[in-house]
Amino acid sequence: MTDLTDLILAARRAGAAADPAAELARLQREVAASAADVLGWLPGAGVDEQVLHAEPALTLLRVEIAPRTEYPPHDHLIPACVAVLRGSETNTFHRADGGRLAVVGETETAAGAVLPMDAHVIHSVANRTGGRSVALHVYLGDLFGLSRTIWDPATGEPGPYSDERYFALARTTAPA
Repeated sequence: MTDLTDLILAARRAGAAADPAAELARLQREVAASAADVLGWLPGAGVDEQVLHAEPALTLLRVEIAPRTEYPPHDHLIPACVAVLRGSETNTFHRADGGRLAVVGETETAAGAVLPMDAHVIHSVANRTGGRSVALHVYLGDLFGLSRTIWDPATGEPGPYSDERYFALARTTAPA
Protein backbone atom coordinates (compact mmCIF):
# COMPACT_ATOMS: atom_id res chain seq x y z
CA MET A 1 0.00 0.00 0.00
CA THR A 2 1.44 3.33 -1.01
CA ASP A 3 -1.37 5.85 -0.62
CA LEU A 4 -4.93 6.48 0.51
CA THR A 5 -6.39 5.26 -2.80
CA ASP A 6 -4.66 1.87 -2.35
CA LEU A 7 -5.97 1.69 1.21
CA ILE A 8 -9.56 2.42 0.16
CA LEU A 9 -9.40 -0.20 -2.59
CA ALA A 10 -7.97 -2.79 -0.17
CA ALA A 11 -10.66 -1.97 2.41
CA ARG A 12 -13.37 -2.36 -0.23
CA ARG A 13 -11.96 -5.79 -1.14
CA ALA A 14 -11.99 -6.74 2.54
CA GLY A 15 -15.61 -5.66 2.83
CA ALA A 16 -16.57 -7.80 -0.17
CA ALA A 17 -14.73 -10.92 1.08
CA ALA A 18 -16.51 -14.07 2.25
CA ASP A 19 -15.53 -13.17 5.84
CA PRO A 20 -15.31 -9.35 5.81
CA ALA A 21 -14.38 -8.95 9.49
CA ALA A 22 -11.49 -11.42 9.23
CA GLU A 23 -10.25 -9.86 6.01
CA LEU A 24 -10.49 -6.36 7.52
CA ALA A 25 -8.44 -7.51 10.53
CA ARG A 26 -5.82 -8.96 8.14
CA LEU A 27 -5.67 -5.66 6.25
CA GLN A 28 -5.35 -3.67 9.46
CA ARG A 29 -2.49 -5.92 10.65
CA GLU A 30 -0.74 -5.08 7.38
CA VAL A 31 -1.35 -1.36 7.97
CA ALA A 32 -0.11 -1.56 11.57
CA ALA A 33 3.02 -3.46 10.52
CA SER A 34 3.95 -0.64 8.14
CA ALA A 35 2.91 2.22 10.43
CA ALA A 36 5.93 4.42 9.69
CA ASP A 37 5.22 4.34 5.95
CA VAL A 38 1.46 4.76 6.40
CA LEU A 39 1.92 7.78 8.66
CA GLY A 40 3.96 9.36 5.87
CA TRP A 41 1.03 9.42 3.42
CA LEU A 42 -2.11 9.20 5.58
CA PRO A 43 -3.88 12.60 5.56
CA GLY A 44 -5.05 14.43 8.67
CA ALA A 45 -1.94 14.70 10.84
CA GLY A 46 -2.61 16.75 13.97
CA VAL A 47 -6.42 16.57 13.65
CA ASP A 48 -8.44 14.76 16.34
CA GLU A 49 -10.65 12.98 13.83
CA GLN A 50 -10.16 13.12 10.08
CA VAL A 51 -12.70 11.46 7.78
CA LEU A 52 -10.58 9.78 5.11
CA HIS A 53 -13.39 8.11 3.20
CA ALA A 54 -17.12 7.49 3.61
CA GLU A 55 -19.50 5.50 1.45
CA PRO A 56 -22.49 3.23 2.23
CA ALA A 57 -20.35 0.13 2.80
CA LEU A 58 -17.18 1.66 4.24
CA THR A 59 -15.91 4.44 6.51
CA LEU A 60 -12.24 5.23 7.22
CA LEU A 61 -11.10 7.65 9.93
CA ARG A 62 -7.71 8.80 11.12
CA VAL A 63 -8.14 9.23 14.87
CA GLU A 64 -5.66 11.06 17.04
CA ILE A 65 -6.21 11.25 20.77
CA ALA A 66 -4.53 13.91 22.87
CA PRO A 67 -2.55 12.79 25.92
CA ARG A 68 -4.64 11.73 28.94
CA THR A 69 -7.96 12.09 27.11
CA GLU A 70 -10.91 9.72 27.33
CA TYR A 71 -13.93 9.76 25.05
CA PRO A 72 -17.38 8.62 26.25
CA PRO A 73 -18.96 5.20 25.77
CA HIS A 74 -20.65 4.80 22.40
CA ASP A 75 -21.71 2.16 19.92
CA HIS A 76 -20.97 1.77 16.21
CA LEU A 77 -23.70 -0.71 15.13
CA ILE A 78 -21.33 -2.01 12.41
CA PRO A 79 -18.12 -4.07 12.53
CA ALA A 80 -14.92 -2.07 12.98
CA CYS A 81 -11.20 -2.65 13.24
CA VAL A 82 -8.62 -0.26 14.67
CA ALA A 83 -4.93 -0.29 13.72
CA VAL A 84 -2.87 1.69 16.21
CA LEU A 85 -0.04 3.44 14.39
CA ARG A 86 1.53 5.49 17.20
CA GLY A 87 1.12 5.43 20.97
CA SER A 88 -1.69 3.35 22.40
CA GLU A 89 -5.44 3.26 22.92
CA THR A 90 -7.20 1.87 25.97
CA ASN A 91 -10.66 0.56 25.16
CA THR A 92 -13.11 -0.08 27.98
CA PHE A 93 -15.98 -2.34 26.95
CA HIS A 94 -19.50 -1.97 28.31
CA ARG A 95 -22.80 -3.81 28.28
CA ALA A 96 -26.12 -1.98 28.34
CA ASP A 97 -28.05 -3.11 31.41
CA GLY A 98 -31.51 -1.60 31.78
CA GLY A 99 -30.48 1.65 30.10
CA ARG A 100 -27.30 1.92 32.18
CA LEU A 101 -23.84 0.64 31.36
CA ALA A 102 -21.80 -2.04 33.10
CA VAL A 103 -18.07 -2.40 32.45
CA VAL A 104 -17.27 -5.86 31.09
CA GLY A 105 -13.59 -5.54 30.15
CA GLU A 106 -10.69 -3.40 29.07
CA THR A 107 -7.80 -3.78 26.64
CA GLU A 108 -4.70 -1.79 25.83
CA THR A 109 -3.82 -1.71 22.11
CA ALA A 110 -0.31 -0.43 21.44
CA ALA A 111 1.28 0.76 18.21
CA GLY A 112 1.61 -2.11 15.76
CA ALA A 113 -1.47 -3.96 17.04
CA VAL A 114 -5.09 -4.11 15.91
CA LEU A 115 -8.41 -4.30 17.71
CA PRO A 116 -11.37 -5.83 15.84
CA MET A 117 -14.85 -5.00 17.17
CA ASP A 118 -18.15 -6.54 16.17
CA ALA A 119 -21.33 -4.58 15.50
CA HIS A 120 -22.58 -5.01 19.08
CA VAL A 121 -19.62 -3.44 20.89
CA ILE A 122 -20.14 -0.51 23.23
CA HIS A 123 -16.84 1.04 24.25
CA SER A 124 -15.05 4.13 25.43
CA VAL A 125 -11.57 4.90 24.16
CA ALA A 126 -8.74 6.69 25.93
CA ASN A 127 -5.13 7.68 25.54
CA ARG A 128 -3.69 7.45 29.04
CA THR A 129 -0.13 8.25 27.96
CA GLY A 130 1.77 11.53 27.75
CA GLY A 131 2.01 11.51 23.94
CA ARG A 132 -0.54 11.82 21.16
CA SER A 133 -1.88 8.49 19.80
CA VAL A 134 -2.67 7.88 16.12
CA ALA A 135 -4.88 5.10 14.74
CA LEU A 136 -6.69 4.11 11.58
CA HIS A 137 -10.32 3.18 12.30
CA VAL A 138 -12.11 1.27 9.54
CA TYR A 139 -15.85 0.53 9.71
CA LEU A 140 -17.74 -1.88 7.46
CA GLY A 141 -20.62 0.49 6.73
CA ASP A 142 -21.71 4.11 6.78
CA LEU A 143 -20.79 5.23 10.30
CA PHE A 144 -22.41 8.63 9.77
CA GLY A 145 -25.74 7.33 8.46
CA LEU A 146 -26.62 5.34 11.59
CA SER A 147 -28.74 6.31 14.61
CA ARG A 148 -26.11 5.55 17.23
CA THR A 149 -26.05 5.97 21.01
CA ILE A 150 -23.60 7.74 23.30
CA TRP A 151 -23.58 7.51 27.10
CA ASP A 152 -22.70 10.39 29.41
CA PRO A 153 -19.68 9.15 31.40
CA ALA A 154 -20.70 11.14 34.49
CA THR A 155 -24.36 10.09 34.67
CA GLY A 156 -24.46 6.93 32.56
CA GLU A 157 -27.48 8.28 30.70
CA PRO A 158 -27.84 7.25 27.05
CA GLY A 159 -28.62 9.74 24.31
CA PRO A 160 -28.36 10.14 20.56
CA TYR A 161 -24.83 10.17 19.21
CA SER A 162 -23.41 13.28 17.58
CA ASP A 163 -19.81 14.30 17.01
CA GLU A 164 -20.50 17.48 19.00
CA ARG A 165 -21.60 15.43 22.05
CA TYR A 166 -18.71 13.00 21.59
CA PHE A 167 -16.10 15.75 21.79
CA ALA A 168 -18.00 17.73 24.46
CA LEU A 169 -18.18 14.68 26.76
CA ALA A 170 -14.44 13.95 26.50
CA ARG A 171 -12.60 14.19 29.79
CA THR A 172 -9.06 14.30 31.10
CA THR A 173 -7.73 11.12 32.71
CA ALA A 174 -5.03 10.56 35.28
CA PRO A 175 -1.58 9.67 33.92
CA ALA A 176 -0.99 5.96 33.32
